[in-house]
Amino acid sequence: MNRIIFSLVVMLSFTVGFAQKNNKVSGIVFADTNQNAVLDKDEVVLSNVLVSNGKDVVETNSKGKYSITKIEGNTVFVIKPTGYISKKNKQNSVQFYVPFDEVKEVENYNFPLIPNAENKDVKVVLLGDTQVDVMDDIHNVGKLVTEELMDQKIDFIVPLGDLSFDNLTIFKPLSETLGLIGAPIFYTIGNHDLNFKETAFEDRDKSFESIFGPSYYAFEYGNQFFLVLNNIYPVNEKGYVGRLDEMQKQFITNLIATKKGAFNSIHLFMHIPLEEMEDQDWIIKSLAPFEEVLISAGHTHTQYHKYFEREAGRKPIHELVAGAVCGSWWQGPHDQNQIPFALMYDGTPKGYWTVGINPDRYTYDYKVSGAPDTKQMDITVPNTNEWDTTLNALNDNYIYANVFAADDATKVYVNFDNGSWSEMVKYEGISPNIQKQYYLQSQGRYDSMKISNSPKPETISTHLWRIVKPDNLSSGAHSVRIKAVGKEINLEAHGNAVLWVK
Repeated sequence: MNRIIFSLVVMLSFTVGFAQKNNKVSGIVFADTNQNAVLDKDEVVLSNVLVSNGKDVVETNSKGKYSITKIEGNTVFVIKPTGYISKKNKQNSVQFYVPFDEVKEVENYNFPLIPNAENKDVKVVLLGDTQVDVMDDIHNVGKLVTEELMDQKIDFIVPLGDLSFDNLTIFKPLSETLGLIGAPIFYTIGNHDLNFKETAFEDRDKSFESIFGPSYYAFEYGNQFFLVLNNIYPVNEKGYVGRLDEMQKQFITNLIATKKGAFNSIHLFMHIPLEEMEDQDWIIKSLAPFEEVLISAGHTHTQYHKYFEREAGRKPIHELVAGAVCGSWWQGPHDQNQIPFALMYDGTPKGYWTVGINPDRYTYDYKVSGAPDTKQMDITVPNTNEWDTTLNALNDNYIYANVFAADDATKVYVNFDNGSWSEMVKYEGISPNIQKQYYLQSQGRYDSMKISNSPKPETISTHLWRIVKPDNLSSGAHSVRIKAVGKEINLEAHGNAVLWVK
């Protein structure tokens, strides 16, 4: 009997010991100069590089070694240091993590980092919701984004969530299409990227993570520090709120404690805007160690700038809500390439942002897909047609300017026939172009098209200005010139129109 008990104790001790051993992963972070993913004799190990399990953050020692506990549902990832980058797959997604199908069994995992030339001036392309569901949408992303960016010099690309429209099988085609641009891609998760068929909270981002990697993480680039968040908190069977889970908050706390002295600024990428998050106060307080904070988000299918005040001595947090590549969910009539016009609900045409991050300032440039760089506003003047008179019913006595990249402090001016400049009035109303498109739809103009109809317009644009048409203009054609100046966001935009007076 004693022999049986002794055997059981030995077996139990072995099992517990094995479980404890398998509950950690250890390895070396090194400079993989020949890019063979093997630590060769002439290659150097990298100390003081951060590695995380999604909660804890550890630092490599003088020999480049790390050891960290595994957490169920999480993987282990390296936080990319300045001047290095992990290998990229064929879709140019950065492979900075232990593959999810390996992490349970692996005990040793090295992170080879490839030397990467990085300038102080960083150029980042932001892609608001692509929201692809069918291959038609994939083709649209290829035409509107990939083909335009293929030959541009970009440091990296950040899609801001809602990559799919609940079709998780389309992640791979989307990543292949965006990967052709050639720049590294760091992905953000959105609410339409969750798998609500999974019952466990920690499993609802598994489909996303199997293609794109961890749903929250951090990295350095140039002299800048970046944090990607998963702020989609699932509730019930199909719902969600904007909130961070407790483990992610612990990761952020540990990360900032380590990095707060190394960087003066921090840049957050997330899907749901900060003002819609239940724990926005916690986030703002957590970012207190940084002098400057920039947030980029998607989700709303509109675009705007917002500023959040902080304690005295700190600059306000600047948030850019970066619209949507898909506009309004690929809705509305199609052009000759079968691409939906799909104006965003604030009247902004589909497109993407380029953010220039420099040591002394930021620049924000919005690019309308398929249009010249100079296309920075839509101008609406009253036009009375003689043949196709359908839209005459919408004419009023105002000149409108929808300035796509403007913030609330932007000033907009107009002149007629090269006369003196007059300031236009900020107008809280619905975009005239949205109203035109919906009116044509209601009149049956698109009934022969296979399209997804646009809903009744109700969204108030945050970047719309207007002025009463002058009553002293003579009969005939008159030039209309509009300029917009936003000092805070380094914006200067111009647009022209022709106004006919009877």
